[in-house]
Amino acid sequence: MNIARGIRFWLLAWLASAALWIVLADSVRVAELLAGAAVAALAATGFELVRRQRVAAQALRLDLALRAWRVLPKVVPDVWRLTRAAFLQLVRRDPVRGRVVAMPFGYAGDDADDRAVRALSAALGSIAPNSIVIGVDRDNGFLLVHQLEPTRTASDLDPLRLR
Repeated sequence: MNIARGIRFWLLAWLASAALWIVLADSVRVAELLAGAAVAALAATGFELVRRQRVAAQALRLDLALRAWRVLPKVVPDVWRLTRAAFLQLVRRDPVRGRVVAMPFGYAGDDADDRAVRALSAALGSIAPNSIVIGVDRDNGFLLVHQLEPTRTASDLDPLRLR
């Protein structure tokens, strides 16, 4: 059972790594595909070795995966905000100053669920280009987000609606 599970995780990691290679290489030449397959095998092997150490178990939460689509509609307005800020800086020559926002965040625990929420918050919260998740202040219970063009909408800071 454990061997089958390890093989299944390795194959999923290989597929994800190979897909990422194809997207980044932007080529379907045979040499690129073979190189991508080899690199994906190395990445999947590394993933599996780390996963077996069980240093920091994370729980895959279906409710968070189903909320991931909420991040995508934030990309277009953020690109517009940053384009406008770049244009204004070009015209006015005034430096654009961003800000760091500390948002209350209740997932500072050390259990698998809280680690999964923190990992997804950092990864998905940084997809829209105006809001970059710096990290989680576990001691004080805050999610730290940097915005180049500050917004007043809480959903820009928390697109997964975790609060």
